[in-house]
Amino acid sequence: MLSPRAALVLIPLLLVGCETPTAEPEEVGRGELAAKLERGPERSLPADFYDVALEEASAVLESYLRATDEITSGGGTQWQAIGSLVSQEWLREEQSGFGYFGSEGLRSIGDTTVDSVIVQSAHITQDQQVEVGILACVDGTGLFVLPAEYADPPDVVWQWHPAYEDFEGDDQDWRSLEAYLAQPGLTWGEERAVQAWLVGEDVGSLVIDSWEQWWGVYEC
Repeated sequence: MLSPRAALVLIPLLLVGCETPTAEPEEVGRGELAAKLERGPERSLPADFYDVALEEASAVLESYLRATDEITSGGGTQWQAIGSLVSQEWLREEQSGFGYFGSEGLRSIGDTTVDSVIVQSAHITQDQQVEVGILACVDGTGLFVLPAEYADPPDVVWQWHPAYEDFEGDDQDWRSLEAYLAQPGLTWGEERAVQAWLVGEDVGSLVIDSWEQWWGVYEC
């Protein structure tokens, strides 16, 4: 996993006093050396680094969600397709989640989407690795999870899900919709904010290293 995320918080430079104290040449030399040792090797960011990080991270997130939807639609057994989109550490978490589908006899149908992606932090480490933290709105309302033997949702469900308050069908349609959604073991996703961290040797080779719900202020 990554080093503690707090290490990425920018530390403001505090200016104390209004006058620059006079220092002997030897003292200035020691001060400059100490500052360089504290900063470590110089690392400059390309001018478009944050724009590229946003573009690349968004593409990885979209590919990740497509892959997970496809894997869970098959019962979670063919998880290898996710391997190129996540770090080796996070792959173990993914395998555990997919294993749940297999052990419970579940499958999914539908799609998960992502939007409102922002770069929360983009950083190049001292060993020249890229770390990017993002916030995003992930919408799982279009993904149903159901026992493998259940039939796919009927057209009336796809037509009105999840905005049932706007239903304009007839009584028979409503009974069909209710009957399907009331089946035991049938669930569907919701829209929520997530925080993800991506890592890579460069900004063009990012993979997901962690993924969790964001509990801060970020409306979806």
